[in-house]
Amino acid sequence: MSSGQPLFQLRKELSVPLSVGEDDTANQTADSSTSYGRFQSVDVSLDTHHHEDQQTFNNIKILTENERYAVKRLAPDLSTLPIDSSSSEGLVDTHSGKALVNDNDFLYIWDYYSSQRNTNFCRIPLHEEHVVLKHEPKCLITWPAAMDDTTQMFAESSGSAFGGVCIIHRKNGQLIYYEDIDSINNLHLQLSHSKAHTVSLKLKENESVTQAINCEPAGIVIATSLGRVVFVTIRDSSGKPSVRVKQQLVKPQQGFFFSTFNPSNEIVSMKMGPIVGRGERLLYIATRGGNFQMWHLSVSISSYKRLDVQLSEQILDSLQDLYPFARGSLQVLNSHPLFPDSSSVHLVLSSISNGYEMYYILSTILLDEKTKSFTIFSTYRLNTYVKSFVDKKPEFFIPAAVGEQLTDTTTVFVLFEDAVVLTQVSSKLDSSYPLRRKWEDIISFRDDVNLIGSGYDSDSIYVMSKEIGVLEISVTGEVNESERSMEEVRFVKSHVDQAVYFSGISSNPIEFNLPEGISLEADEIEADLRSCSDEIFHSKGKYIPPMMNTLTQHLSLRVDLFGNLLNFVEQNFNFKVSPNEKLMLLQNFEILNCSLKLCILFKNLPELSEIWKKTLKLRNSNLTSETLFVSHLHDFPKVFSQFLVQLNNKSMPASISLKASVVDLLIECVYEGILEDGEKKIRYDLFKLDPLELSIELSWFINYENLESINSSFLDFKFSTQITSDEDKNRLLTLTKTLYYLFNQANLWFKEYPQRQETELFNRFQLLFLNNHLSWNQALLDSDLKQEALQIAEFYQDLEALVETLESLDRSISQEAYFYYFDKFGYQFASTVFQYYINQNKLDDLFYRFPEQHDMLVEFLGSSNKYGEVAWIQEILDRRYDAASSTLCDISLGETKVGQPLEQRQIYLNIAKLTGLMNKPVPLDQLKLVQSDLDTLDGQKNLLFKLQDPRIKLASRFVGTPFEKLFQSLTGKIEQHQGLNLRLLIEFYSMLEDTDSFYCALKLIAFNGDLLGYEHKKFLVAMVWRRCILRDDWDSVKDDTKSSLYQVLCKYFGEEFFQSNLALPSFASITDSSLLTMEYLQNVYQENGGTIYDSFHKEFESAGSLGPGFDKRIQSIIATANEATGKKCIVNYETNTVEYYS
Repeated sequence: MSSGQPLFQLRKELSVPLSVGEDDTANQTADSSTSYGRFQSVDVSLDTHHHEDQQTFNNIKILTENERYAVKRLAPDLSTLPIDSSSSEGLVDTHSGKALVNDNDFLYIWDYYSSQRNTNFCRIPLHEEHVVLKHEPKCLITWPAAMDDTTQMFAESSGSAFGGVCIIHRKNGQLIYYEDIDSINNLHLQLSHSKAHTVSLKLKENESVTQAINCEPAGIVIATSLGRVVFVTIRDSSGKPSVRVKQQLVKPQQGFFFSTFNPSNEIVSMKMGPIVGRGERLLYIATRGGNFQMWHLSVSISSYKRLDVQLSEQILDSLQDLYPFARGSLQVLNSHPLFPDSSSVHLVLSSISNGYEMYYILSTILLDEKTKSFTIFSTYRLNTYVKSFVDKKPEFFIPAAVGEQLTDTTTVFVLFEDAVVLTQVSSKLDSSYPLRRKWEDIISFRDDVNLIGSGYDSDSIYVMSKEIGVLEISVTGEVNESERSMEEVRFVKSHVDQAVYFSGISSNPIEFNLPEGISLEADEIEADLRSCSDEIFHSKGKYIPPMMNTLTQHLSLRVDLFGNLLNFVEQNFNFKVSPNEKLMLLQNFEILNCSLKLCILFKNLPELSEIWKKTLKLRNSNLTSETLFVSHLHDFPKVFSQFLVQLNNKSMPASISLKASVVDLLIECVYEGILEDGEKKIRYDLFKLDPLELSIELSWFINYENLESINSSFLDFKFSTQITSDEDKNRLLTLTKTLYYLFNQANLWFKEYPQRQETELFNRFQLLFLNNHLSWNQALLDSDLKQEALQIAEFYQDLEALVETLESLDRSISQEAYFYYFDKFGYQFASTVFQYYINQNKLDDLFYRFPEQHDMLVEFLGSSNKYGEVAWIQEILDRRYDAASSTLCDISLGETKVGQPLEQRQIYLNIAKLTGLMNKPVPLDQLKLVQSDLDTLDGQKNLLFKLQDPRIKLASRFVGTPFEKLFQSLTGKIEQHQGLNLRLLIEFYSMLEDTDSFYCALKLIAFNGDLLGYEHKKFLVAMVWRRCILRDDWDSVKDDTKSSLYQVLCKYFGEEFFQSNLALPSFASITDSSLLTMEYLQNVYQENGGTIYDSFHKEFESAGSLGPGFDKRIQSIIATANEATGKKCIVNYETNTVEYYS
């Protein structure tokens, strides 16, 4: 970008090229190349009442402005003058249009409103070549002698005549007057002696000149360090040069008996009043101790004192209530008449100190010459400046006091060594005015600016520095007293705007940061910051052009302006503005910056640019990039999210180059534009915000769609591209950093308040992260970015990824790292390591790799029942057999554990049995339960063996019934070695076409019946006997000893099942359907209970069809079987029960 082309203009007239003076042609190129950043061409035409004859355009630079004032740098450059700014003094004399500056050696005078930067300087030597001055002389511009008696003001025509100069040597008291400056320009001192008019002030040995003021047409008034005031005339009554000490107005305040000077007698202010006659003018003098005098000066007659009052006591009285420390610290600093043609109203500037800060007080006093007294009309404390002064006292200017027009309020300027404070006073002396809110503002200067001179006219004040030249501070409009008007000139908003729009000007002497000690309301600060932010964000600021050559230029300008705003906030309000307010500012900056990055990318990625345009049309058929980026930027987050979704959709079948372009866009816009430029540099580095200081809403760039799109682009790029180049590896790394940061910020926000974690959105975020974070980490490991993966996982405390990364390293390297992370993250990390080893079945590493972490391993394994399958191993290693037995029982004992693989459960139960036997005392009840489950498992293994025999199959009477489906389902589980509960196992045995299976079913009941419950046991025993009986066709059975019932009863008596209270069969029991309840069926068969119920009823009907007489046959078979097995018991055949056995 060419440095000579403006980015924006402050004035319409700036469309005309910058003009230069006739003698400045050679300097035009050098000046135009001066770098002023983005604001280098903020050149403003000046239209002042006494320079209308000059060309319209000049080299004046506006350094800052607001609705109330403007600060301009005048054209002449003082930096080339061979003077020492530390021992120099300057003056801007607006009557003559001249300015001067002098050091100990030379005096330079020039036209301060010259349009040429390298203007002509009048150079006057101040001493002979062999002389060395210790102090720079006090120099004044004198004015031409022409006077208009009717107006009693200097004639306008006199402005074109050359004035003179008065040089006052501070120590020897010599006053030298040259009537015509031009006649001695660059003239050797000895040659200029002939044109000099001199007089001696006859100073005492310890006396020196401190102040001097031009009070023409009367003469020159000089104050000394001893409190003396001397009136010197430079012309006689006819206007001819005549330099003489006319009168001593105030005697030296150090007499013969008092060798020390009382500081209260120091002359702090001399201000000229109106012209009151030919060669006559009023003079006002104030001392540090509060003595105020009004003098009538005259060339032709003796000057006389018109008023002499003491101000201090009344000022103290007005301050006593609010500032009790005022007494003892009050000192008057300056005074100034309020009106140009009246001597009755003055402003007095004084200071008081509480030891830490200095308060500056403005008192409006009303003088009464008749009674020789005064009253205080109002008192006001400056709020914007509390620094103490050292040597240089504040100066006081009221431009309206030398003007011709009066307004309701008058602007007052207080010039400190590093700032100018502006405020207002009432010109109408309205009695209600002191109660109203006052407007006040401050213009501060940089630390390296040394102010050496000043002056003022009816519109402006001027301050001078060798480094910056002459600055003009102009009032652009008096502030009305209405509240609405006061709001229009808000203090914070004004300074924020100035810092934002003008701080980019190179070599700007203004310090835009606010001075310390200013008390401001947080609400006001935040409101004004929002206002300024919105103006930049929505392109509504008056210094922001509607459009520029390109959108990129326009966005770039606004990004830079917003950067100025953020820097101003950090330097002035970082601890006064709430975190949420700063995050709102940050959000606007990130949106702007992301938009800029996007626009820049589109220049080189036309395919993505087309997708962007289509996205805009999907959003709004009338939406264009220009409309969005210039005035509808608040819609950008939603449009950007939709764009990412479109990119993700488009990239799936796209070329590798397009996939890489999508990744590059994400890196540039999201990682660079948002995370680096916004989050890192602004949020953390500039604002020093804590990561836990979060906004009320989720950050604008964090939503589920964005994260899903970025994650999909990451995975698509990873799995469709051969990641070999460093460039591709860096792409993966940067996207990984991006994803981790986004998810981490989302997680912090959700966890700030518990209710946020109860939302569906939180669950979606969590699931998206859990499903993908290890894939990001693995992508880095696959790309040999192990160190980077380790750093990311450690920083974000993704301990799962951290462990996976450590496991990918050589063990000799990772072992030490493991110890570091055990110390850093403690149990949380240890539990992640242990979980990883369990998941990967690395049990050797689990139990033996980190013996130092034994206690944490024990704690981890005991933290949840789900670790029982490995916890028992550690318990056995620790010889805690009771705990191991208990753990094994917990994971394998009981019907709820039947889902485990058959062999695994059997192993656990056997070990539980063994560890139980090692306990003292032996837990017999527990061992009984373990043995019962082992018996059940043996029964199931036996059943698995039986099913391998093709002759053993489902009984034919169950074919085509719901029992067949149940049989097939259970067969599948058995063949897959899945466990069955005891009821289903008994059920399965009873459905087989095999006599031995009924015996197995009864054996299971005999051994484990107590676990079934009385009702269930009774039902199952009856069911087994019933099915055993129904297996045979009793009409064709001729020999009962051949029946299945007989064979099973023989085993029943032979193995003494009766000792387990296993009931014998009876016709009543096999036909009793009362125990068949829906509760039982649903408990055993779940959703099939209803259809099974009908099948059971048919089974009961089949048993009932045998008739009651069949009971005799059952009893006969029982007796025969009992006899055949040795009659080990006595059977009561009336009840079919065993009543006695030995």
